[in-house]
Amino acid sequence: MTKVTIKDTQNPTIIKFEFPDFITQNESFEFKNIDEAKSSPLAQQLFYLPFVKTVYISGNFIAVERFSIVEWDDVKEAVAEQIEAYVNKGGVIINADENRPKKQAITVYGESTPNPAALKFVVNRMITKNAVEFKNIDQSAPSPLATELFKFPYVKEIFIDENYISV
Repeated sequence: MTKVTIKDTQNPTIIKFEFPDFITQNESFEFKNIDEAKSSPLAQQLFYLPFVKTVYISGNFIAVERFSIVEWDDVKEAVAEQIEAYVNKGGVIINADENRPKKQAITVYGESTPNPAALKFVVNRMITKNAVEFKNIDQSAPSPLATELFKFPYVKEIFIDENYISV
């Protein structure tokens, strides 16, 4: 059973309902009305309460901003109970949005090359479709990465291919 803790905030119109665990994955959401809250069935449900102005969902909490037609002391326990009942019945807080780009971890490791003056940096994903070579910073305008690398005084040439960069 999930138990929600009620916390006051600096703003007297906003109150936080904290969960014992994280409810989002490094994301924050702000909903100003029921239509904006399509990705959050719980936020949509909260908007049926006539005093709910804004719903914020982030980390381990849901914060609700109220209109001035009520005081939090009169309704916060009921809102906490409604959130707990919804979550404990298996209700969805945030739907995973298929259209939202998924964050992917990128790994880079260095390899030596037959040329002792060059290093090869291999990336775990495709970085270009066409191999490109830059002999100096003046040629690197099409590649912001190459331009940044040329800012190091020891970089003389850069070669970029599908999943690696040689410097």
